[in-house]
Amino acid sequence: MSGERKVINQHHLGTGWIVAIVLVVVVLLFGGSYVHYSNSLNTAKQDYEQQQGDLQSALQRRADLIPNLVNSVKGSMKQEKNVFGAVAKARENYSAAAKSGNTKDQANANAQLSATTANLINVINERYPKLASNDNVRRLMDQLEGSENRINLARRRYNAAIKTYNNRVVRFPSSAVASMKGMKTQAYFQADANAQKVPAVDFDN
Repeated sequence: MSGERKVINQHHLGTGWIVAIVLVVVVLLFGGSYVHYSNSLNTAKQDYEQQQGDLQSALQRRADLIPNLVNSVKGSMKQEKNVFGAVAKARENYSAAAKSGNTKDQANANAQLSATTANLINVINERYPKLASNDNVRRLMDQLEGSENRINLARRRYNAAIKTYNNRVVRFPSSAVASMKGMKTQAYFQADANAQKVPAVDFDN
């Protein structure tokens, strides 16, 4: 009888060890998976934040250049009040959007500022060719056009980083880790269709 009890106890002991080992393996697998996907999400987040910083830098560079161009040409273009007013308003909207931190507002404000700045450069080239040939004015216009190229490149890189991050947030199994960490999808830097509309310049008036 005592032999049977010993066998039963050994059986229970063996089963207990198996259960314990299985639990340890499960915990290790879960913990390893969590760490892996957590690191992957953190890397994607850091990447888009870096690209966001580069984009903001390019946007601010353009915003800082605009007053220099305006001040350089305003005295010779006194009748272009509508053009200067549109640029000033767009720059004001950009500053407010930059402070708000709302991606959609920033994208719309950026599109509006790009359009009004391009409109100003177009007016200078079309109506003031002598002014456009001025070394200082031409240098500023070239810098602004270069800034637009930087912004477009930075925007594409930012949106690519956002796509990678969002995919990891919504796709299983990394989505489960993202949910536990409170990580959510982020908006693309994309303006509304009508954000670039600016008043047309009538060269006949």
